[in-house]
Amino acid sequence: MIKIFKKYFSITLLVLFIFLLFRENVLFKNCILNGCLLFFNTVFPSLFPMFILQDFLLNYRFFSFLELFYPFFKKIFKSKVSFSIFLVSTISGTPANAYLITNLVKEKQLSANEASYVLSYSCFLNPLFLYNLFVNIFDKNVALKIIFFNYLVSLFLAFCLRNYQSENKTFSLSFPSLPLSQLLSTSIMKSFKVLLTILGTILFYLFICEGINYFIKHPILNCLINGFFETTGGLTKLSLLQVNFHFKLILASFFVSFLGLSIHTQIKNIVTDVSISLKPFLFIRLVHCFFFTCILLICT
Repeated sequence: MIKIFKKYFSITLLVLFIFLLFRENVLFKNCILNGCLLFFNTVFPSLFPMFILQDFLLNYRFFSFLELFYPFFKKIFKSKVSFSIFLVSTISGTPANAYLITNLVKEKQLSANEASYVLSYSCFLNPLFLYNLFVNIFDKNVALKIIFFNYLVSLFLAFCLRNYQSENKTFSLSFPSLPLSQLLSTSIMKSFKVLLTILGTILFYLFICEGINYFIKHPILNCLINGFFETTGGLTKLSLLQVNFHFKLILASFFVSFLGLSIHTQIKNIVTDVSISLKPFLFIRLVHCFFFTCILLICT
């Protein structure tokens, strides 16, 4: 019964969007063009250099050096694998961390069960991307606080979930070293592949949001809907929203914690091959949202 309802509901929505696409062709064309501008003005300049930086740091074993600090974090991370993934994720963000986790599961250095929990607390929006956005919405100090407390809450969740980690004392995050010219070309090709997927997913969800916004004209609801589906669009609308500071902060913390269905879709597509369960993911992101919002409201 539920499957039949989903089927007919999906068909109804599809027909509705096709109708709107022809009726409001200019509106949806502008939506796609604005989505591309949003990507190239905001997302691409922040993510592309960080992806390249991550590959260089991995190639030259920078994170292997940072693993020397693991004893200081042993109370939080029972597993050195989880600690290493967390470190890389703070720089590259999501969905790059999902690619790393998937590779480690394939190499049997991480179990699928552990991976589902590590993924839940190592998902971050790229720090440079967040900083550039929040400087425009709030100011420099608030932007830095949001980034810092985002990491702090994730560390707390890692500690709470440490029983789902398994010890691997011999693990070291390292990959075969490549010469500079090969590393650069490989890194650029891989980064563009990921960024193209991100662009397509962003445009898809912005298209859906535009269809919903066609019927719902309330600015706060529009912002919330956009942030629920696609974080970048939600944060962009948040910057234009005329509401008080603390309400903006609550919406920002929700968007940063929940990450949006756009990123959820990207992660699901990446981890499909290794059968990583995403059941803990949504619950842990909502717990993250609760603690993150409380800390931000108290400390900002």
